[in-house]
This record gives sequence, C-alpha cells and structure tokens, in this order.
Amino acid sequence: MTARTLALALVLAAPLPAFAAKPIFPDVAPPEVFGRVVLDRTSTATRIPAVVFEHWRHRTTFSCRLCHVDVGFAMEANASQISRATNAAGLHCGACHDGKKVIREKVIFSACSATGPVTPACARCHVGSLGPEHRAEYFALVRKLPVYAGGYVDWEAAEAAGQVRPLDFVEGVSIARAPLKLDRDVPLETRGTWLGAVTFSHKKHATWNGCELCHPDIFPSTRSGQVKFDMAAIREGRSCGACHRTVAFPLAHCQRCHAGRSFGMR
Repeated sequence: MTARTLALALVLAAPLPAFAAKPIFPDVAPPEVFGRVVLDRTSTATRIPAVVFEHWRHRTTFSCRLCHVDVGFAMEANASQISRATNAAGLHCGACHDGKKVIREKVIFSACSATGPVTPACARCHVGSLGPEHRAEYFALVRKLPVYAGGYVDWEAAEAAGQVRPLDFVEGVSIARAPLKLDRDVPLETRGTWLGAVTFSHKKHATWNGCELCHPDIFPSTRSGQVKFDMAAIREGRSCGACHRTVAFPLAHCQRCHAGRSFGMR
C-alpha cells in the first residue's frame, strides 16, 4: 500500500464530525402527504377523530394569503385555537364552510356547529387517518397538473398555465386592497456552495402569498442585506423554511431555487 493510498484510507475510516453526521435535509413526506396538517388540539380528548387538513385540496382553489391573512390561520401548529365555537361563529374553517357561501358555483359545505351531537357529516373532516383511497385521489388530481421529481405538484407552473386559479378574495371574508406594486426580482448570492445563486421573484410569490404573509413576521425588513439567513436557518423552518420546509415544495429539490448552475462538483 502506497503512502497516498494509506492516507486516503485513514481519511475515509475517520469518524464524521458532528455537523456532517446530521442530515442535510429534513425527512420529506410522500407527495400525497406533503403539507398535511393534523388538527387534534381537542378532538381525540373528546373521543372524536382528528381533522386531517390537506393543503393540496385547498391550493387548487385558494391562495395561501387568503387563508393565512384574511381568514387568519396561524403559521404555527396549535396557534389558531380552532374549535366548534369559532367555526360556528364564522371564523377559521367557518369563514367559508358555512353551508351558504358559493365559491365558483359550488356551495361550500358547513363546518362544525357550536352545539349538538356528532353526526356522520362530521366525518367529512374528522377522518382521523386516511387510507389508500386518499393516495389514489391525490394522483387522480396530479395527472391533470404538471409535476416534478417524485410526483409533487408544480404549483407555480400550474398557475402560470392557468390550470389552477387561486382565489385571493372571498366576499364577506376579504378586505379590498390595492394590488402589489413591487414586481422585482432579488438576486441572492450563495457562498461556500457549488450550487448556483438564487433569484427571488416577488411576482411569483405575490400570486400566492401577497406581501403580508412574509412581511414583517417572517422577513422583518425589506431592505437588501438586512435579513441574514442560510440553509441551516431554512432547515429549521425559519426565513424561506417557514413554507419551503413543509408545504411549498421539499428543500431537497435544490434546483427549484438554485437554478443558476447544474448539479455536479466543480
């Protein structure tokens, strides 16, 4: 064995440093599960199956901003305090699910009543868990929409092609507001990586998020260079990771953002 071969063998046999042993990306749920939120603050405790909320079902019709700004759903788990009483009062899910509101020529079924017994109608949301029919339903949808690696819907492409038209205003829920004036791409330089730079598009994000969903809660300042973030912060669910870790698209799909350079070591 030559000295060079021996040195290489010793390097390969050495234990990895602590930071290298950690996964680069968090575990990614299958596409039909990605973005799923289980609402079980009180359900199981009262012997009612939990509510399983699927972002992809609502994303075919509504913008993210409509639900998280106009309706007021928090971005953190259990922070919205959803209950039968709030739904019956026209808040949270009840803002649309009141049994009367018509959206795109369809009457939206009613959410919980404030009182009364559990009925079979409750099982429309309070499903507890989902079976294989749910996966089939998801892929029946995505056969009509553009997808990328792994079967995840490319919502940006679907919206650009007019295949989905996210509503950003619902009568009785939304407040009329002036359209976004800022339509500017922001270059984000990457350092210490072989991936290309990121170009942030306000136009693409405003279609779904508006301004209020990101500013000031996620990005306090709009001045260039004022907010410092990196992939470690994003992996922890901060900055871009507030959405791109769990619902927008998986972080492991690097070239969705780092489009400036193809994969491969330099």
